[in-house]
Amino acid sequence: MSGEDNEIIEYEDLIDGQKNDIKLNIKSALDDMNININEKKEENNLNLEIIDNETPQEFKKRLNKKISEFSKEEKAYYNTLSQRTKRDKDKKIEVKKEEENIIINNNAQQNTLYNQLFVLKQKFPDNTKEIHIDKDMSIHVLQEKKDLILQIITQKNSHNVIFETLLLLVRTGERSLNYFEVEALDGYAENVDKSKEDIIPILKEMIDLGEIDISALTPQLRLMIVMSSVAVKTIEENNDKKKNAILSQELGHGGDGVGGNKISLSS
Repeated sequence: MSGEDNEIIEYEDLIDGQKNDIKLNIKSALDDMNININEKKEENNLNLEIIDNETPQEFKKRLNKKISEFSKEEKAYYNTLSQRTKRDKDKKIEVKKEEENIIINNNAQQNTLYNQLFVLKQKFPDNTKEIHIDKDMSIHVLQEKKDLILQIITQKNSHNVIFETLLLLVRTGERSLNYFEVEALDGYAENVDKSKEDIIPILKEMIDLGEIDISALTPQLRLMIVMSSVAVKTIEENNDKKKNAILSQELGHGGDGVGGNKISLSS
């Protein structure tokens, strides 16, 4: 083998050695890069660890760096915490307003109930003076006392309402028969009204024994019954006035008061 051949072989070996060195250096650099990347990921994972109820300020303090130094992931998580904190704050404000409105409404309802009870006690002192009321009582207690006073008032006047109901039914029945020209019960309502003093004690006894249920006698129903009775009585009075006017007119023209026939004196 000539000297030139030996030089070529040595040169090729040198190149191969340099190639191997370059490969080793590249591999080492890549390994270092992978190590740095993994370490950075582990650091980010550590920093982005989710802690319940953590505030943005607490997160910033945990990272121990400025916001401008945050990574993209850290900024995103910081913004999420900020939005959550704002929502929680807005919700607390809304809940507080609702609680304040409830308190205001309760106070208004409480004052209304107390004023109603005060008026009822002043108007019906005989049966309600033993019932104590106070502005500081709860709505539930005031409502119970109002129901009790209304029940007492209803029981006190229930016999009169029941009597007016009976009288209304009697007048209605009497007038219904009149439409069919049946006069058998004419004056029945008037006679019942005259017997009120005898009927009322009986009604009281029936109410006390529970034979007449007065639980449905609300103030509205009692008012309707009384007004209906007054209306029927007014109709009766007006009808009687018309009949008397017709009768007077017929008598004034020489009639007999029945059908307008004239009275003959020649017989």
